[in-house]
Amino acid sequence: MVSVKGFKYQSFGLRQEWLYNFLNKGSNFFEDNSLGPKQIEAFVYYLRNSELIDKKKSLTHLFHILRDVYFKEGSESQILWGIIWINLCFNSCLYRWWTTLEADNYSREELLNNLIVSYGKSNKCIKSGFSSIIETLTESQIGKLFGQGIPGRKGRIIREITKTGCKNLSPVLILYNLYKIAEEESIYKLKLQEIEHILLSPQKIFSISFQNLERSLLGSSKLSSFYKFSIDESKSYIYLFREINSIDMLRKYLGGRDNEL
Repeated sequence: MVSVKGFKYQSFGLRQEWLYNFLNKGSNFFEDNSLGPKQIEAFVYYLRNSELIDKKKSLTHLFHILRDVYFKEGSESQILWGIIWINLCFNSCLYRWWTTLEADNYSREELLNNLIVSYGKSNKCIKSGFSSIIETLTESQIGKLFGQGIPGRKGRIIREITKTGCKNLSPVLILYNLYKIAEEESIYKLKLQEIEHILLSPQKIFSISFQNLERSLLGSSKLSSFYKFSIDESKSYIYLFREINSIDMLRKYLGGRDNEL
């Protein structure tokens, strides 16, 4: 069970129009935006947890990489939203908690009760945290692109959320996720089927089966220079390179200019 604490987003989710505006304006966004004080405070936390800015609100290497992806692939880019979703799950206990839920249909009451158990008590923070999750899933591309949250509404009220999971995932996202695990756990020899139990595995974050995960990764030859595939003692392993980190991999494959706006 993931312990949930620190509902720093208040009741706001990561809204796609905020992100698109930020990717277009870069650092100028903080001086030129239409967000209220509480909204900008929440959004800054999202940008930090997405690893697009540092603690001083300076743009990161990842910002420039994803900005180029956004301009090339558009607003519904799986790579853009997938990297942001991975980073939110790694850096925010609220979204890490979401990875513990299996693909299923959940009522509003059931999700709130599960969140209360993980938080340890019931108060207004629970509803704020719940609102942050639901708004992120429904007001960004994350819920739709990766099957992480399809809302069931009664009027304007969301009564249930269906987590369907993802069947087709970009191999870039798989490798980025694996390198994030390697950096956090110091594990560079991975058997995809055996990491399903790891909370931040691609299987958990994207609710994707081992079979679909392996098919997506090994079916692409473009990324084969960033890992080795080997069969040892009748078991298939993915070997990552210790001299490469997640940002190095993205930068070499996707590009991205470090030009401050």
